[in-house]
Amino acid sequence: MSEPMVKFKSTRLAVMAAIAAVSLTACGSLFTPDSRFDPVKLTSYEQTATGSTVWSQSIGSSGDYGFAPVIVGDDVFAATPNGNVARLGLANGAIRWNVNISSDLAAGVGTDGQIIIVTTRDGRAIALDAANGQTLWEARTSTVSSTPPVVGANIVVIRNDDYRVQGFDRQSGELQWSYMRASVPLALKTDTRMVISENFVIVPLPVGRLVALNLDNGRPLWDVKIGYAKGATDLDSVIDVVGLPVRLDDGSVCGNSYQGAILCYYGGSINSEPQLKWAKSFSSSVGLGVSANRLYASGMHGEVTAFDSESGDVLWQDNVLRNRGLSNPVYFNNKIYVGDYEGYVHFYEPTTGQLQGRMSVGDSRAITSPLMATPYGVLVQTGGGRLVMLGAQ
Repeated sequence: MSEPMVKFKSTRLAVMAAIAAVSLTACGSLFTPDSRFDPVKLTSYEQTATGSTVWSQSIGSSGDYGFAPVIVGDDVFAATPNGNVARLGLANGAIRWNVNISSDLAAGVGTDGQIIIVTTRDGRAIALDAANGQTLWEARTSTVSSTPPVVGANIVVIRNDDYRVQGFDRQSGELQWSYMRASVPLALKTDTRMVISENFVIVPLPVGRLVALNLDNGRPLWDVKIGYAKGATDLDSVIDVVGLPVRLDDGSVCGNSYQGAILCYYGGSINSEPQLKWAKSFSSSVGLGVSANRLYASGMHGEVTAFDSESGDVLWQDNVLRNRGLSNPVYFNNKIYVGDYEGYVHFYEPTTGQLQGRMSVGDSRAITSPLMATPYGVLVQTGGGRLVMLGAQ
């Protein structure tokens, strides 16, 4: 039975996710497949770019949503669901250290280069010393957290799967504050990340909002609405903010949502609320890419789209990767990179949207972790627990 490549998690009953998956069959029937949602096969094209592997390093086994590498200086920190946490050299992939904490992980990593935070499937946050991987402290969270934590100057912030946001003392692990917003029956299972700016943290929530919380006490400062429910059912109400908010050259910030919009805003500080720059209807389950004067997005049906970052106008859109479960697009070396559900990374020309090439990351499993642009290439965390640095000429 064909269905779009989207996964949900329930905040009330586990069975809801199974019901949602069946409900999403293309024609709405329990029995009739619909080829509109079948992933297209890889098509032939005129290759004008050749991909290359700069380095590849195994750090564990498997991958999943909720796992995103973090780059600090010339090091990259990453974790895998089987409990491995590693620090590698960004330039060559050399392992500084790799430890297994003997617990299955739900998300990771959060780090400032001094401490590393991961969360476990039994509802704990674990802090490690970034210098050697030794455990510093553990703390009980309100429930499982499948969103990578973030680390501030004095606080560790964790967004749990009940959408309670908790702040823990970074030295001791003691709970300092907790913020709770009304929950939702269903939420998208995808890459969602928080970001710290000044003395507040921007938290994406499944009610279609970005919420800014004061790091000192967890009090809300402001929020931005990115999507609105378009119907009365639980599926209609899924308007998760996805990916990582991105900052443009003019200082504006952009975010996107599932069944919602791409929205850019100016301002937004600890003392002032943000002001709308523009918003465009769009549905995605992954984050945005950015280059000079452009935003790039992967739509729910595999449409790769370029937007003018000043006006939000569509510059080009390509559908050749329809329904291939695309990753976030990233810009590097005058190319747009985007991964897919079979472990391929595709290269686009950023001004015309012309597909230029593709390569396998050496693993046929879906790329669920976000791609990251680095000074050395595009970093991919594969479905098999490897970090791969890619380049293209």
